[in-house]
Amino acid sequence: LDARASTGTVYWEGAVRARQGEKEAGRGYLELTGYWKPLRL
Repeated sequence: LDARASTGTVYWEGAVRARQGEKEAGRGYLELTGYWKPLRL
């Protein structure tokens, strides 16, 4: 979700997979918030 125009933040969430070479090493769910630029509060 790109909300830079309204709140100034970028938000992403979703399923992820970790791999070690060709082998799947794990699965999870990842949430990232505010990784576009520093957020002034």
